[in-house]
Amino acid sequence: MEQEPQPPFIIEQIKRAGPFSMDSDHYHDTYEIYYLLAGERSYYINNLIYTLHKGDLIFINKNELHRTTSKGSASHERILINFEEVFLQKTLAHYDLHFPFLTAQCLLLRPGVHEQGAIEYLLFSMLKEQKEKRTQQIPYFQTLLIQLFIEMNRIQEISNEPITPESSDKQLKVYEIIDYLQANYAEKLTLERLSETFFISSTYLCRVFKQTTGFTIVEYLNYIRIKEAQRLLQSTNAKVTTIAEDTGFDSIAHFGRVFKQIVKRSPLQYRKQNR
Repeated sequence: MEQEPQPPFIIEQIKRAGPFSMDSDHYHDTYEIYYLLAGERSYYINNLIYTLHKGDLIFINKNELHRTTSKGSASHERILINFEEVFLQKTLAHYDLHFPFLTAQCLLLRPGVHEQGAIEYLLFSMLKEQKEKRTQQIPYFQTLLIQLFIEMNRIQEISNEPITPESSDKQLKVYEIIDYLQANYAEKLTLERLSETFFISSTYLCRVFKQTTGFTIVEYLNYIRIKEAQRLLQSTNAKVTTIAEDTGFDSIAHFGRVFKQIVKRSPLQYRKQNR
């Protein structure tokens, strides 16, 4: 059964009391803007972990692995935007607008108080528009989103307080493990092999990886493998069985099951839609 098509632009505001960690898709073929209205969060993106504070904003490009997890026991509130590339394509071309972060993996911003006010005005205008469902809603969203892009671009140009990744001993060890998984995903990787490679027990390895990134090792490895499989399905004529082997899966059935779980369609459906 095919999924219902998603709108090209979605915005939502959510407030949560107490700890919460994402338990949903971790990368997708839409752009994402995450703005933290209150609280603190740990955010995994682009192989690194960041601590976000009130007023921080992250722009995430399509198909970048990411996840937010609890920072202590505090509550948090955030606004999330997801939009497809086609949503702004014609408008950006018409006005000859270029925003460098649209081609980067991600953009992390720590706006000042005045800049936060400008961002929140635009975000709450979008939320109000979505709730009221008035005529000509799409162009209204598009103009607000472009204004938000301009604010983000200006903040990036004058930013003197970049958001730096966390770098405790535990996190540095996890970064090493991540690099190893990305370099060796096509091989048969077991907890025993990883444990021997990094001289730590498999129990501790699983716990520290999950606590730091929000992913289990198996989840993370599967996402690396499926992203590479997507690239091969788009850019080569290799058979699906060959791609399954080349990306480290032990059987075509296992590959197909994991691929569909993450991408929401079969490998052949994905190739047909992306060629």
